Order: sequence, then structure tokens, then C-alpha cells
Amino acid sequence: MTVSPLKENTFIPDRTFPINVFAVTGEIRTHWHDHLEWIYVRKGQARIQVDGAFEQLGKGELAFVNAKQLHSAVKLAPDTELICIVFNEALVRGSGLDITEPHYFVPYLNPRVKWPSWMRTDAPYIEEMNAAFSRLLVEFTGKQAGYELLVKAELLRIFGLYFRYAELHAAPAPARAQKPYDFTSLLLTLRERYQETISVGEAARLVNLSPNHFCKIFKSVTGKTLIEYMHVLRVQEAERLLLDTDYPVTEIAGLVGFSNMTYFGRVFKKVRSKAPSAIRKSRPATRRADEQ
Repeated sequence: MTVSPLKENTFIPDRTFPINVFAVTGEIRTHWHDHLEWIYVRKGQARIQVDGAFEQLGKGELAFVNAKQLHSAVKLAPDTELICIVFNEALVRGSGLDITEPHYFVPYLNPRVKWPSWMRTDAPYIEEMNAAFSRLLVEFTGKQAGYELLVKAELLRIFGLYFRYAELHAAPAPARAQKPYDFTSLLLTLRERYQETISVGEAARLVNLSPNHFCKIFKSVTGKTLIEYMHVLRVQEAERLLLDTDYPVTEIAGLVGFSNMTYFGRVFKKVRSKAPSAIRKSRPATRRADEQ
């Protein structure tokens, strides 16, 4: 069975109430999952990716990630803290017995309508949404009697305000607000072909740019060169194989697209600050015991 190298099997503590809320002070590595997610910048600054878009967000700003959207975050200030709220769509969708599901959620979750990915501090309703995020965090952390109802209530309040914002966002915008470069399709292609050698010329053609202009734009959007981005994808899959399989390190290097073992080790250590052998040794004791 082929496993997507970037799919995350998100930890949900209670499957009968499918939501998890947690703080992140480091990076969020490039991945996707079947859940919805809010990323709330509690402190500091971060560059956040949602599919082919990368934005720098500061304290009190939000990113929304739909199911199966590629996303990541890199902190830009040492005190940065992100609050991630990951949840299954079942938590907010109704039973279809009232208007809320077909009128609000279905068009976005299918998706027939594109959700705005960002909300900044000058956006309408942002203060009310931040207050709702704070209350949700308190309830989820405290887990007092009835917390599930209050968490769900705050989540629905957040979405209600978000839909109001989305309606404004969908209004005709000035031409200058049109995003000139959409790398979503390109990044999906890179994700699927991470083992291959993709030249700058080929990548540039996929987005109809000249190679020189592509290099400049790609670096400004992603914060990485094309080869650095491909290295991150390969190293992430290599780490998964090191942790989840018994393949020798030399074989893993070849599986993720490296023909030279020395180069693989050098790139892996640059991306992860650890050698492949150290990652292999860090497997949980239960996993190692199963192998014996």
C-alpha cells in the first residue's frame, strides 16, 4: 500500500468528541490531514503555508486549513506560540435537519466555495473571534462538566463570525488584490513527485514563469529554493520510513530519491539537525520490542 509522505494521522484524544487543541512553539512541518484546523497566533510571528499560499501572521491573527490542504508553519520570532485546533467536520456539521449544514458548511467543505485562508488584526470580527478562541482553550483545558457543549458552542461562534467575514471577502475586490502567483498546483505536483529530479525549468513551466523569475518568486513565497523545498519533502518521508519500517538506511535513501548515501546523510542532518541513525534509534521502545 502506498502511503502519502505528507499525510498526518492526527491524534484525537477522544474519538467520540473529535477535537484536539494544543500549543506549538516550534515549527509545523509540511503535512495534510483529513480534519479541519484553525491555527491561532497567540504570540510572536510565523510564516504559515496553506496549499500554495504563504503568509506572515502576527499575534492575534488566524489561518484556516480545510481538510486535505497542505500546510506548515515556521516561527519568525523566538517567543512565537501557535494554538492549533484540529477537529473533524462532524463536530460542526448538523444532521441535515436544519438549514445550517446545506447553507453554510456543505458549499465550503465540498468545496464549491473557497474559504479565506487568513484573518488579520484589521479584519472585521477578529476581536470577537479571538475572545471565542480564548474561551474555547480554557474550556478544553479545564474539562469541567459540560465542557464539550461549551467548546462546540465557541467553535460554532467562530464559524458564524467567519462566515460573515467570508461573505465580505467574496465581494468583488480591486484588481491589485488578485493574487498573481498561485503555486498550489505546483506544490501538489512536487508532493507527488518528490523522489524525482525536477529542474527549475520544468517547475517554472508549470506556473508559466521564466526560470529566473520563478526562482525569485518561489523563494519569496516559500522561504526556500526549489531544491531546499524538495529536500524537506524527501527528508520527511525518510524520517517516516526510519520510524515506521525496518528498511536499511541505504535503501531508504534510494526510496526517497537520493542516489548518494553521503549526500543523503548531509541533507538529512541539515534539515533535521540529526543524523538518520539517530532518528532510527529514537523509535519508541514498543516498536523496537515488536521487531525482536
